[in-house]
Amino acid sequence: MTLQLTPDQVAFLQGPVSMNIGAVGRDGWPCVCRAHGCVVARDRRSLTVWLSAQRGKNMLDALDAGSAVTLVVSRPATHATLQLKAGSATRVAVSATHKLASARCVAAFGAELDALNYGAQMSALVTAALPADHLVGLRLAPEVVFDQTPGPQSGKVLAGTLRTRA
Repeated sequence: MTLQLTPDQVAFLQGPVSMNIGAVGRDGWPCVCRAHGCVVARDRRSLTVWLSAQRGKNMLDALDAGSAVTLVVSRPATHATLQLKAGSATRVAVSATHKLASARCVAAFGAELDALNYGAQMSALVTAALPADHLVGLRLAPEVVFDQTPGPQSGKVLAGTLRTRA
């Protein structure tokens, strides 16, 4: 059974964050792709993550082969980081509303970097690098959530249970 994300975790996931999604390729090597934001389901048991169809080809291939999936979400200003793991992800259609939500997520991430003095053009560069066109949606139901914020609590299971994959 899937877990239910807490309201604080949902707020964090939809804040000004950097997102990377990973899987294990058919060759056994990890593949990682930058995510373009997410939206959490109303029941907080699943989320839809968007990634570039072109840049995410290896990731999509790994998921088609049955790989589990990991989403790592980090806030640049604080380095607070959550890691969510799911046994699989399902492709979902990307709507116009999803594209707008993705653009908002990307803009918030860029603004966070601007506020950290990465340069006056960082928002524009992030937006150009993470466009809202040609996106693929992946729905996943997290089975475990970890705190991966650097420090003594890093690696702590916040929700769910660890399972060994056969």
